[in-house]
Amino acid sequence: MKKRFTLFLVTSLLLAVASTSFASTPTVDTVKVGLSKDLIYFVFPDRYLNGDISNDSFPGYNPRETAYFHGGDLKGLTGTCAAGDNGLARIKKLGFTAVWVTPLVVQQKPTPNGAGYHGYWGVDFLNVDPHLGTKADMVAFAECAKKLNLKLILDIVTNHTGDVISYNDQKAYISADLANAKNPAWLNDLNNYHNVGPMSNCWGDGPCIQIGDFYGLDDLATEKPVVYNGWADVYSQWIKDYGLSGFRVDTARHVDDDFFKHWSPQINAAAKSVGIDNFTTFGEVWDVNPINLMNYVRRNKIQTVLDFPFQRTAVEFASGYSDASVVENLFAYDDLYTSATSDASNLVTFLGNHDMGRVAKIIESKRINKADELLPRTLLGHALMYFSRGIPSVYYGDEVGMIGTGAGSDQLARQDMFATKVGIWKTEARVGSKPIGTGDSFAITDSHPIAKYLKVLAGLRAANPALANASMQIRYAKEGLLVLSKKDDAEGREYLVAFNNSTKAIKANITTATSTGGWKALLGKPTVSAKNEVVTLTVPALSTIVLKANKNIDKVDVKVGKITSEMDYLSGYYETKASVVSKDLLKVTFYCKSSTDGPWISLGTDTTAPYSVYIDPLEYSEQSLELRATVVNSKGASYELPHANITIAAP
Repeated sequence: MKKRFTLFLVTSLLLAVASTSFASTPTVDTVKVGLSKDLIYFVFPDRYLNGDISNDSFPGYNPRETAYFHGGDLKGLTGTCAAGDNGLARIKKLGFTAVWVTPLVVQQKPTPNGAGYHGYWGVDFLNVDPHLGTKADMVAFAECAKKLNLKLILDIVTNHTGDVISYNDQKAYISADLANAKNPAWLNDLNNYHNVGPMSNCWGDGPCIQIGDFYGLDDLATEKPVVYNGWADVYSQWIKDYGLSGFRVDTARHVDDDFFKHWSPQINAAAKSVGIDNFTTFGEVWDVNPINLMNYVRRNKIQTVLDFPFQRTAVEFASGYSDASVVENLFAYDDLYTSATSDASNLVTFLGNHDMGRVAKIIESKRINKADELLPRTLLGHALMYFSRGIPSVYYGDEVGMIGTGAGSDQLARQDMFATKVGIWKTEARVGSKPIGTGDSFAITDSHPIAKYLKVLAGLRAANPALANASMQIRYAKEGLLVLSKKDDAEGREYLVAFNNSTKAIKANITTATSTGGWKALLGKPTVSAKNEVVTLTVPALSTIVLKANKNIDKVDVKVGKITSEMDYLSGYYETKASVVSKDLLKVTFYCKSSTDGPWISLGTDTTAPYSVYIDPLEYSEQSLELRATVVNSKGASYELPHANITIAAP
């Protein structure tokens, strides 16, 4: 790829002056999604708690086999809604503020190889699967969540349905007995599907990843209005009926590139119609490269996504497989997500899930460590997730040390919380506790070291908003030690969070933005001393420490330079940098306009040095742009950099 850009600095350099203002000051839209401060608990209702044995007799129930329904249901997950109960009240007690459940819709008939206990083989999308309960049970579930101030997130599928369509020599058909198997009726029309065979070897025109059948499931033509409007009607009704706060969209990388542009506005409008003003949609885009992942947000307009790059990096750091510089490198890519409407703080972070396996199993597989290191390394991974950026989600059962057997993925990562009848689950090892045997996981929750630690982390986030997905600056990343500064704008206080993944204590000098008042330890047992703005700390082996400054940030001096912009060869975007030097945790907002009289348009705000945004050439192809950037420090003083001009070449 040739470098194709032209950059012209404004000939008259403007002096940066505190509290500078300019005509027609643009407004900056909020970029935070509705779940931005939440802690999410991700749970399979079928594997959590059986609250109603009367719905266990449907076809597909076989609690001794991992591929079938086990009896957990909405009544079990709801519980009594009172303190001490094992339903939603238990999840609330662990510190979670949102509950994400796998799809609840009616599943296709069971096959000899399994049943849709997981929810991803839907056929009737207007009703609740009878294995899980009724619409009345769903109403009770939603009412209990509201009472406990827990947000509800529903896992949904838009890419495909259950497997009803068959093929005869590449000719798609639906057998007579299944002609009306799906609900609503438009799902029974073959014309609304691609009908080109498996994703691995499709015979249609277009990318098989988007038009092929996902593991044999019927792939919908999500580019058609009847499909995206039909899905908008279906899932809008779920929001209106049950007051949901968000959707996780399964297999989001497999739908048409424009699907979310058509579908999401209708979903958001439906949410607003029932008083939910900041509904959150996050997609499952299984890609560990942030350069690829960010395009689903910036170009395909998925509001946000699950952060697979963070998952890989976090567990490798926690295991000791990689050092702090790898985490620093990951966060350096965060600027790719920054725009006028979003940033990396909206990414939903996780350490393990129902497909790839549980966090302890993944950490164990990354590097050979001593057996007694698995627990502290698992705690370390959770602390990194809770205290860095993003919206943490914890997979059910991880809080009680579930690991898994063998590969530990897919079916082997979907254990029962209640007393299980699956033989291998009774005897498989756990981290922080003994094999469960004939008992259940609820009885050990209060005493389990992971559950207890998660409650501590959640409590610290609740008491200190800076720790809950606020501004973040990397202060130190060398060998086994990673140190972050965090700041909440309203409080104006600096926090230091340090993670040590080595088996030895590490001592380091950390430059901060706070020079007086000293520091208070909120978590861990560090050795700390401070001289002016330099904090000397010793972080014990395999641990996380949190320090809070006793006084507000006072090192707020800012030195500004120029704006530069050039094409980034890896992403194809124009990397636009503001040369700003400060010890403070700043906000740098970038703007552009394409004509002398045109309005200033926000390109996004960066809160992590070095400060930059990436301009999408598809949005400004063959345009000349004037660029400006403003800096705001922790005391509210603002500075402006000299303007620059840039011409965007045709992609």
